[in-house]
Order: sequence, then structure tokens, then C-alpha cells
Amino acid sequence: MAILGGVLGVVLSLLAQLFALIDDSYTFGNIGFLGIFSGVLGIIAGFQINKNTSFALIGLGIAILLGTIALSFLYFIPTVLMAIPFVYTFNNEK
Repeated sequence: MAILGGVLGVVLSLLAQLFALIDDSYTFGNIGFLGIFSGVLGIIAGFQINKNTSFALIGLGIAILLGTIALSFLYFIPTVLMAIPFVYTFNNEK
């Protein structure tokens, strides 16, 4: 689910980057790259959930925060898709 959230985050960030009206403003257009970075980080952290849970928790937490800061309401679905495994992994960490 975290991997799906990361992929969806990358896709939505690319769409926000492509549909930016003004390239010189610091809105969805230029900050979309931060959303792409957070999506890629979410994908990497999703692969590490079973191997290295502490890295996965830190990676998912950073990806959730950066994606929400970058794209606000456009990143809602990827945030939810990455938050569910984050909470599950956090509760089951040994």
C-alpha cells in the first residue's frame, strides 16, 4: 500500500508540474519536484518495511510530511495510502 501511495504521489506531482500555469511562481509547478521526491522516498520506504522497519518509518514519515507540504490537498490520497502502513508498522515495531 505504501508503494502504491508513492507511485500515485509521483504521478500526481508530475500532473501538478505539467498543469502549472506560471512557471516562475512558487506554487504547484516548481514545488512539484518536492512531491516527486517524496513519492520516490515513499516507494523506497515501502520496499524496506519488512527488512528495515526503522528506515521505513522514517522514510514514510518524511514522505508524508514533504508530500503534504508540497502539494497540500492534491497529495491527500497518497498521504492516506502511505499513512496506513506507517501506523501499522509503528504499532507492530518490536
